[in-house]
Amino acid sequence: MSKINLLVATIVVTLLGSCGFHTPYKNSAINASIASSHNNTFVDELQKRFNQNIPQTLVIQVGAENQNQRTASYTLSNKASSYTLSLSVPIKVFNQHNKLLLFQTFSANTHLSKMDESQADRLQIEEGYQQLRHLIIKQLLRKLAKLNEN
Repeated sequence: MSKINLLVATIVVTLLGSCGFHTPYKNSAINASIASSHNNTFVDELQKRFNQNIPQTLVIQVGAENQNQRTASYTLSNKASSYTLSLSVPIKVFNQHNKLLLFQTFSANTHLSKMDESQADRLQIEEGYQQLRHLIIKQLLRKLAKLNEN
């Protein structure tokens, strides 16, 4: 029975690892104050990644998200069959003395195959934008870690 449990555990771990599953990442060495003139999901997701138990060493200004959805291909009946989604977010990072450390527009793209004209299609598009937000947040956190080292 023990060998079967070990085999099942190995298969589960392999499947979870291959599908991109990972434990939530929290950047424990950085805390920042986030300012935004727009109430958007990106700011909410970014705030979750900071350690609130340490002093804030950076000020991050987040601009408005720019979402772009373009049709990539069509069916024979001239209906869209796939999309290219793009997301860009302008970000400025300042230190405690209000010195500009970083000014960059972070962006990410993905390609989605369209299912049909339904609620599932709209949910797939929203999930695509959510994944793009996570990619941009990872890019930003890597940059912030480098800035924090200096």
